[in-house]
Amino acid sequence: MSHATTLLVDTDLERDDAAAAATALYLQLVGDGTISATPGEGSEPTFAVLDVRLATDTGITAIGLHASGHRWRPDGQGAEMVDGGPENGIFCRYDGGFTIRCPQCRELLSPGDEGSDALEDALAVWCDSPDSAFVACPACSTWTPLTSWRSPAHDFAVGHFAISLHGAHLHAFTAGRDHAATALRLRLGDIAGDYTVVYSSA
Repeated sequence: MSHATTLLVDTDLERDDAAAAATALYLQLVGDGTISATPGEGSEPTFAVLDVRLATDTGITAIGLHASGHRWRPDGQGAEMVDGGPENGIFCRYDGGFTIRCPQCRELLSPGDEGSDALEDALAVWCDSPDSAFVACPACSTWTPLTSWRSPAHDFAVGHFAISLHGAHLHAFTAGRDHAATALRLRLGDIAGDYTVVYSSA
């Protein structure tokens, strides 16, 4: 059964720095009692939220920390991030549909649209060579990095480091100024509030 998930995706962090960022946040959140030290079972290991107030206020029951090309492995009473695993840094709705906007001309583009071959090629390139993943906009013909394309419906982003919040769609992240949402983003390491928000079901 699917459940609501909110993702915060860092579209700027380099691939080589993603595992260190995930590990640092893991240590912080375990240290302050936000999450359990060991991941749960499943195809996407997550850490149970231990902070009762956070769970009650937000509906978030578990947190996942993602780094491209890495996975979590139990390590005694805790966990460690190691090389390998299925993480490819593509985050979207799980029904396969999404829409993104050209950062130059604001034209909308979805997989399957006329001219979307460049998008589909960029997604394939991203998995092997992210620095080479550029999209040619079918409207203005401008080549821009895949990471700079944004989804107006918050259903797609690519990045090497992401935080998944399982149990709710936290629309306060995208609804404008909200003190509680800002505080949570700060707690999760999104100091500037510039991680891209994606709403999905996992």
